[in-house]
Amino acid sequence: MASPTTTDLSTLLMIDSASARDRDDALAVTPLPGGRGWAVEVHIAGVADVVGLGSVADEQAFLRAETRYLPGRTIPMLGATAEQAATLTTDDARTSLRVTGTVTTDGRLIDVTVGRGQIPSGRCVAVDHARVPVVLTDPAHPLHAPLTAADAAAQALLGARRDGGALAFYDLTRGWAANEDGAIVPIAAELRTVAYVIVQELMIATNEAVALWCIEQGLPILFRNHRPNPVAGPADELMTEIATTAGDPDLFAKLRGRLLSTLRAATYDPTVHGHYGLRLSAYTHVTSPLRRVADLINQRIILAHLDHSPTPYTGDQLAALGADLNRRTRAAREAKKNHFKHADHRLVTQEAARDLTALDARTFHKVLKTAATAPLRDEIAAELARRVDADLLTAPDVAVLIDAADPSWLPIQLRVLATLADAHPEMGPSVVSVWRQTHPDQPATDVETRQNGADHHPLFAARATHQGIRGPWTTAAAKKPAEQAALWAGLRAHLTDTDHTDPEPEWPAAPQNPDVPAPPASEGPGAVIPRPPHDTTAPAALNLDVAKKSKALSNPTAWLMSLAQNSHQAPPEWEFRTDGPAHALRFTATVSLAGRTATAEATAKTAAKTASAAALVEALFARQ
Repeated sequence: MASPTTTDLSTLLMIDSASARDRDDALAVTPLPGGRGWAVEVHIAGVADVVGLGSVADEQAFLRAETRYLPGRTIPMLGATAEQAATLTTDDARTSLRVTGTVTTDGRLIDVTVGRGQIPSGRCVAVDHARVPVVLTDPAHPLHAPLTAADAAAQALLGARRDGGALAFYDLTRGWAANEDGAIVPIAAELRTVAYVIVQELMIATNEAVALWCIEQGLPILFRNHRPNPVAGPADELMTEIATTAGDPDLFAKLRGRLLSTLRAATYDPTVHGHYGLRLSAYTHVTSPLRRVADLINQRIILAHLDHSPTPYTGDQLAALGADLNRRTRAAREAKKNHFKHADHRLVTQEAARDLTALDARTFHKVLKTAATAPLRDEIAAELARRVDADLLTAPDVAVLIDAADPSWLPIQLRVLATLADAHPEMGPSVVSVWRQTHPDQPATDVETRQNGADHHPLFAARATHQGIRGPWTTAAAKKPAEQAALWAGLRAHLTDTDHTDPEPEWPAAPQNPDVPAPPASEGPGAVIPRPPHDTTAPAALNLDVAKKSKALSNPTAWLMSLAQNSHQAPPEWEFRTDGPAHALRFTATVSLAGRTATAEATAKTAAKTASAAALVEALFARQ
């Protein structure tokens, strides 16, 4: 006996690219009175009603497992004929799996019902991703109200997921997003609008709601489980890394590769084990039955349950189907990793045979990474010497360089470290940070500090330990420079295998900054100690005598740090302000150095910091 169907008269939005031929879902979102949240109605194409068990289209679906989107063409999982018979359209009536509920203002989907649906002809409206931002800013557009409600509900769901520690990341400007496993995947150019976030968040909520409903019903389906990998690190730390490296292409590429390697792939199982990446107690796949065979399997089971019909799969068959899909997913994942690995290796081999001086920074880094696994070649040594003298080496380059194990690398390793420690002491923390990101299974470089001297004129000492080798103690008049110098010294000690066992530093007898006068004697417990000169509000003198603007602008952040140290001033300080919606954040950075400030804004925090530093450099040279 078939279950009763439900119909409605409100418009259903099919949000997809204009060229889409496989429309799985349609949705309607309506604000509730009094700002109590939003009523949500989601319809999933009734593919199981069109593609019979054991049919030709069904066999194709099991062979292909999912639709393949290739450059220039698409291979439908079901085949073109069955796909067009089942896809949702603006003109044809369709059966559906209907999920309704309420999204609360704090981002929970509650009061969920799951049932059969009937979509009459003309109820669905196709909305292109590219049009959604336009509609959202046009109150006169007939779809403005439903899309605005959908956007608000999606943002509430996204906020709740982030608050719960999920790996929820969207960068619509650059075209990246975190998938459900936590891997960073590209977003097609035509989908890079807020519409992508709306669809993703509402479909994630729908999949979770159906999984919980099936648990309540005692209905075995293929749940989507994602188990944590202990070496991957906590999800909140991964989110911080993703956000901070998004503006640096090299670091971001390394982080993507690391996430692909360390985060486990999600699996299909007939039992529930939770989903680590999404931070959900239960999850499944039901929203794409045209494109994924697991969704079609689950829809068949759910519709049979709603129709009070026999289940289409036995328990053993369901477990076998899940195991087969997991095996094929692992094989595809491994093939993808090998494909990119071999392609990258071929490219690096070709580039290494060319003139190394002509390589851009990213390509040279890849060449260096490959070369570091073998004895040092003369041309690599010469290019490293040229680049460090020209101030062209990056922190990722140095992190790769210190990993070169062959003894032939030691002279150039020590030269690079000595040069950068002198020219860019502030680069030391970045080097060890990058090294740690590429070695998540190794302990972080440890820094211990000591303080000596009077309160008005302290001295600081620091020592770094890298991979169990302790560096020498380094001293400075401020804590940060002492730590920066200690990190470089610790890396040198590691390379030379020289363990410095002194438990305490040897403090210099004379003060290191005699130009700073001692404060007058206090006249009482409430007396105010005057600030050193660099803390006053009046602009302080900066040593620009031999400075070159072109070099300063090549790395403005590092140059300002060096300028402050050479001029006996406090390091530059940055303040940040964030504006704009979650899908299009703008960062404003203000840098302050010796009484001078400059401000700039960008779509990434790192880019804003660099731009503000460049603006201050321009201002300093303009006043010369």
